[in-house]
Amino acid sequence: MSRLPTRRASQPRAGRPIRRSSAGLSRTRALAALILVLAGLAIYGMGASPVFAYHRVDLQGATWTSEQDVRALLAITDGTNLVTLRTDDLALRLAILPAVRSAEVNVVLPNTILVRLDERQPILVWQTSAGRFLVDAAGVAFVELADGAATPNGLPTITDARTAAAVNVGSSINPVAFDAATRLGSLTPASVASAANGLVVTLTDDQGFTIKAVPGLWTAVFGFYTTSLRPSSIIPDQVRLLKSLIAGREPTIESVILADAQNGTYTTKAKP
Repeated sequence: MSRLPTRRASQPRAGRPIRRSSAGLSRTRALAALILVLAGLAIYGMGASPVFAYHRVDLQGATWTSEQDVRALLAITDGTNLVTLRTDDLALRLAILPAVRSAEVNVVLPNTILVRLDERQPILVWQTSAGRFLVDAAGVAFVELADGAATPNGLPTITDARTAAAVNVGSSINPVAFDAATRLGSLTPASVASAANGLVVTLTDDQGFTIKAVPGLWTAVFGFYTTSLRPSSIIPDQVRLLKSLIAGREPTIESVILADAQNGTYTTKAKP
């Protein structure tokens, strides 16, 4: 009888020893923890140090905004530590100033607050019985000129003689009236082929917009404007009509009425 071959007991394969991580901190982790602690202590030390205390404001880009108003809105007590100061909140405070479109505030160590202002730029002066106001391209009155102050950079002046004219710092001019004012305020004597020394633009309750050629020449009535029925976009055509009416007869003309872009009449001065 043949015997079945006997099986050898399987031998376990030799493998790599398994290392189990220690429950304690590794050297790398311990070093990282130490760095974090030291950084925290450093930040705390800077935040508590009198070396980084606020003492001055460096104001840039301010033409119409006073440093006194900026300091009042910042409301930072002298000696306040600058390391933990929230500059974004300070910039939002300054943005409420009428002459400021936007503001940027930064800390300059050891003791300075740097403020950069982006201010509104005037394109005309709006004059009412209450005062004279600088107005920007968006139609916002942002500065009131002091009595007797010169008009900056030769800006055109719009005299608003209406009874209900209500303009103050921070208010916006009616868009239709403002568009007409910018168009008419940009005119010069050369624009209408006139020998006048200057043109004065006025807005009244009874005639709307008028232009007076000085000294002592003619007055042109441009009238009132609305959003749809009589838009200010007709002004260029009115100007061309005015030029044709005064051409060759300007010294004799008393007044011109520009009913619309195509129709106008004029009256002559009385003979001596």
